[in-house]
Amino acid sequence: MAEWYALRTRAKGERLALRQLEQAGFEAYLPQYRIERFNRRLRVRKITTLCHFPRYLFVRMVRLEDTSKVLACSQVLELLPGRPHPPTPVPTGDVLALRDAETRQLFDDTDAARRLRGETTKQTLKAMQKRLTGKPVRVAAGPFTSFAGTVEAVDSLDRLKVLLDLFGRPTPVELGVGQVEELAA
Repeated sequence: MAEWYALRTRAKGERLALRQLEQAGFEAYLPQYRIERFNRRLRVRKITTLCHFPRYLFVRMVRLEDTSKVLACSQVLELLPGRPHPPTPVPTGDVLALRDAETRQLFDDTDAARRLRGETTKQTLKAMQKRLTGKPVRVAAGPFTSFAGTVEAVDSLDRLKVLLDLFGRPTPVELGVGQVEELAA
């Protein structure tokens, strides 16, 4: 039965190693993700593909005797964990989960990937911080129901730090996003 093995390549040689392994008849996998950058000078968006694990990729081998064929590729340095030890297989489920996440664009940071995942600009952390920080809110659920306060910080997509007026002084309280209603300013 074929198993997946992790291997280390030369610096910036992952894609060439992938090509060499595929030409040698091996099934190889290089986890990649895409990011979108905006070039202010040229006023264009540029999508860049990067390696998820720089200098590492996965190869599927049937037998350990194929190790010499893998190491014959010029960009491949070693099979992990290293020289004195025999190569250790990576769990197949982990490699398949990485492949699945890559095909569903879970690692990508592009507009198209965010739309595919159902993320809108209102749901991103930066947009939420910009929209809510310093705004008046009212607690809609929990022990502080109907208390009014202001958002001090947005810690994550589902946690807020709100300053509530308790006992005559502002007190920071951490609340879930669902527990808070925005008030008209």
